[in-house]
Amino acid sequence: MKKGRLIIGSIIILLVVIMTAIVLYIRPSQTLNMNYSELNWKNKLVEMAENRHTTLTLTESDVNNLLKKGLAEYAAENELPFQITGADFKLNGNQIIANVNGAWGLMDVGAAIKYRVEYAGGTLLLHPSSLEVRNLSVSPEKFGLEAMTIYLSDYIPKVVTINDVKFPGKTIQIKFTLDLPELIHFLQSS
Repeated sequence: MKKGRLIIGSIIILLVVIMTAIVLYIRPSQTLNMNYSELNWKNKLVEMAENRHTTLTLTESDVNNLLKKGLAEYAAENELPFQITGADFKLNGNQIIANVNGAWGLMDVGAAIKYRVEYAGGTLLLHPSSLEVRNLSVSPEKFGLEAMTIYLSDYIPKVVTINDVKFPGKTIQIKFTLDLPELIHFLQSS
């Protein structure tokens, strides 16, 4: 009997150690939040008008704020199997790396998700290409990650029409067609 209890006790201790190691391994390695700032379109449009450029450049910080806002809105409108507690987005050409912290039940989880970004017909398409929890790679499909569609017209003033989007380095460049009288009216009314 003592040998049986010893074996069962050892198995229970081993399971507790393994579960503790898993929880410690998947927890976030950095502190992130969902705070974002609204993008000041008026200043960007004034700068475009003053420089007579029809290209708007969004910095990595601008994109981070826009994506956090979009993620917060999406999480509010959709039931997710986990709670998103923080995010940070980095640009690298047509790739976005989303560092995300979340809570899944009682466990805190930190993950890095890489998205390949394409532009087509006024929308940005984000296709998940990889998901990593620390150094452990997991298929994005296993966690139900699907391609996301971002309608740029929902985030930009109506006085501009998007012609093209490019992804040079740590920025996104959006080429516009502007209706100058409408732009002047928009800038004066804002």
